[in-house]
Amino acid sequence: MRLSILTTILTILHLHLHLTTAAILPHHKSNLELLKSLPKINNAKSINPFPTPANNTNSNSTTYPTPQTYAFLLFRSFEILDAYGPIEILSFVAHFHPLRLLIFSLQAPYSSGLAPVLTSPSLSSSPVNNPLNSSFYPTFNPTHPIPTTDQQWEEMREVLESVDVLMVPGGDGVYSPDLEGEGRELDFLRRMVGEFGIGGKQKGGRDKYLVTVCIGAAVAARAGVLDGRRATTNKMGWGEVTPLGEKVKVSPARWVVDGNIWTSSGVTAGLDLTFEFVRQMYPDGVDMANLIAGAIEHEPVMDWRYDPFAERFGVPPEN
Repeated sequence: MRLSILTTILTILHLHLHLTTAAILPHHKSNLELLKSLPKINNAKSINPFPTPANNTNSNSTTYPTPQTYAFLLFRSFEILDAYGPIEILSFVAHFHPLRLLIFSLQAPYSSGLAPVLTSPSLSSSPVNNPLNSSFYPTFNPTHPIPTTDQQWEEMREVLESVDVLMVPGGDGVYSPDLEGEGRELDFLRRMVGEFGIGGKQKGGRDKYLVTVCIGAAVAARAGVLDGRRATTNKMGWGEVTPLGEKVKVSPARWVVDGNIWTSSGVTAGLDLTFEFVRQMYPDGVDMANLIAGAIEHEPVMDWRYDPFAERFGVPPEN
């Protein structure tokens, strides 16, 4: 009976009908009972000889309140799954916990309204990255501009202070000259870490997190916010990204946790990182992760050291 109710719920969610959570889900306590009644996922395939060091476990996993506001820093030519894979998982979590999604992108000066974020290659790199002149590039709508003046920073202070988790995807856009040196996106990242406590603790002890997916670690490394931190990145792009950060070279690693900074290997590793984040950050996280993994038919990697791509691309063990 409960399984049939769950199937109905997930069907409604998948169709994105505009119904309130209260209308389609029972009381939260009943949700937990429903989750716990589901069969557990067999993760035996993820077992490997690497032990799980204590320093890859978030010591704040039982500290609540839980994260509520998730922000994404998007730039032109970002990798779609790096951002929307985690968003897919979190959209399910939002039916059990109140979540808020913010999407920040750089806007042209004096523009009216918010321009969409493009995933197409920039004009300067189009002949290289789009030799067949394809037009298979969706666009995504941001919720907020990246502040670029002192006045904008002050006007947006309340919104910026509300961010609990800031996620940075990778993609071809990482190699754009706009994401180097004093680029506005890098300045945004530096100030969110230095001034708004992302990746650490805010005043009052509230935990805030920085998460990078794939070569999004390169953006964080260029901004200097990974200095002295253990981190990992895409193994195919290992040689290009690791010189940007002294310790951005943990291998083998599907994902790495260093305090309140989480980094994942390439693209789909962002799914596994997000599942682990959910497991650790929410009191019902394990049950929610099992529910969501079954709903999207994904077998999450449970061992952060499970990383066959390190060997495939000849990345030696480090850190």
